[in-house]
Amino acid sequence: MRKDVRKEEKSPVVVDIGEEGAVPVSDDEVVDDEGLFDVISEAAAEEGESVFPDIEVTDPDLLPEKSEGGRHYEIMHADVDSPEGMLAVRDAFKPHYYGGDVSSDPLTLYLSHIRNHPILDADSQQKLAVRYKQDNDLEAAQLLVLTNLRLVVKIAREYKRRWANLLELIQEGNVGLSEAIQRYDPFRHVKFTSYAQYWIRAMILNYLMNHFQPIRIGSTRAGRKLFYNLRKARAQLIAEGQTNPTPALVAEKLGVSEQDVIDVSRQLDQPALSIDQTAPGHETTTIGELIRDDEDSPEEVVAHNEFYGKVHEIMEQFSRTITDSRELALWNRRLMADEPLTLAELGAEYHISKERIRQIEARLKERFKEYISQRIDGDIATFIDV
Repeated sequence: MRKDVRKEEKSPVVVDIGEEGAVPVSDDEVVDDEGLFDVISEAAAEEGESVFPDIEVTDPDLLPEKSEGGRHYEIMHADVDSPEGMLAVRDAFKPHYYGGDVSSDPLTLYLSHIRNHPILDADSQQKLAVRYKQDNDLEAAQLLVLTNLRLVVKIAREYKRRWANLLELIQEGNVGLSEAIQRYDPFRHVKFTSYAQYWIRAMILNYLMNHFQPIRIGSTRAGRKLFYNLRKARAQLIAEGQTNPTPALVAEKLGVSEQDVIDVSRQLDQPALSIDQTAPGHETTTIGELIRDDEDSPEEVVAHNEFYGKVHEIMEQFSRTITDSRELALWNRRLMADEPLTLAELGAEYHISKERIRQIEARLKERFKEYISQRIDGDIATFIDV
């Protein structure tokens, strides 16, 4: 398998999917805003898989509760282009209302609901995708979502060991399914389920990268690739005879920097610590209580605020003692302003040289230094350049 990404303007990305031939895919479809689709496709390529392999749901507990004729699962064939066929599809996807004995577990209830949805055959899904693409038929898009909810569950279960709440993974996978419907091009001879699986995985992986640790990892392309492949790359190096693969070896294998490997490994290999948990060797003291706090204490903050308030009041008083218009302008528009004017700007306004303005400023500072020294105890260097 190969992926030939051409950089010329408006050139398509050509994806070789084996005997079926090359399928052109535009750049914005291969690489989404987060670059997740591209990372997952590369991972599949490294394993020798087709870029868009066929995928279907055959998990026994995801299949319809009643099977007919000994079939393992039910695939519904319907002519969705005819009114009768669409009526049959709508009827098949009607909500199923349960009797009195309903499970209180949300996951069990959700799986019970979607098990009663049929699986539309690939041709029917293709026709629905065409209707959505050409006519913006929202009902067609809704039916595509409903018939593939079990596919999302199948993929979400692959990441169950990384995240305890399966429903959260399913929810993110459903978002990916909706994204796939919006981006899918039904005229490129790729089954919708084969294309959708990558967007489902992308959203699940994005959720895991954002929530796996309190500190976000995988915020860069290299970080996302490491999150997906770090442990697998280490296992492959060990199988090749490297007893303890170094970050440099892993970086070379994955085509990322050694520092990226170190940074992501630090977070993936070590469990996160809560600052509220008991510190090692202590019975009641928490880790948070042992962390040094470089911030000022509340008492120091109050004292500083009082000091600053008093200084500000003195500066206001001093400004009322200035009678010369040039000095007052210099005080308000240069020494006190958030965005002070330059010496040249003030000089041009009063038709005097920049050096003359500097001399006036120096004299004004000396007067303020004497004024504030008589009224306050403390370090005045913070407020005036002396």
